[in-house]
Amino acid sequence: MLVEAIPGGAFVENTYVIKGDRSTELILIDPGSQIPEIEEVIKKISFDKMYIVNTHAHLDHVYGVEHFKKKYDANFYLHKNELPILDVMISASMRFGLEEFSDPVIPKVDFFIKDEEELEIAGLAFKAILVPGHSPGSLCFYFQAQKNSEDNMEQDIVVSGDTVFAGSIGRVDLTGGTNMNDLVGNIKKRLMCLPGETILLPGHGPETRVSTEKESNPFLLGMLG
Repeated sequence: MLVEAIPGGAFVENTYVIKGDRSTELILIDPGSQIPEIEEVIKKISFDKMYIVNTHAHLDHVYGVEHFKKKYDANFYLHKNELPILDVMISASMRFGLEEFSDPVIPKVDFFIKDEEELEIAGLAFKAILVPGHSPGSLCFYFQAQKNSEDNMEQDIVVSGDTVFAGSIGRVDLTGGTNMNDLVGNIKKRLMCLPGETILLPGHGPETRVSTEKESNPFLLGMLG
């Protein structure tokens, strides 16, 4: 099973490429503004079909969606609560001074993902977990090794978007954010209950584990906030 992080772009955001060993299809999660870097990775992968699955719709995570959706005829998946954020992505790009935003088209969502939905996309099974706070429709994607064993997946992973990071949590002062108590509470309730060895793949920064964040994340321990 291929799981590759592609950091970069104007916001130093992590895009993820995930592909099962048996599949000719791949999942692209949160394509940001690092479009050349993403293209460089996927051109080395043999695939017939791409699916774009987003944790949320802030600009740094959807900047590249339209490019890949159009070029690879990819379906786009998102939680419906993110639509108000998606609708302002063009004005957001101008506000951040991204003159290179050359394709000012708000991407059309093909499929809306629901909380607790068990998905099977590109031959891989995973569960959507709603963790609001950073944004109203922030999703985490939980890939369990036992459900993907035929693809040689050895460890549970969660693509956690901008909910929890290594030693930190997502901001709550951006469009759609609520407050820190909401976000921390939802992280504890929805993510920290997962097995400790579960790998967390965040939207920014290095990977971490559930056990590490439970033991040392100052926001989750109530030391900050």
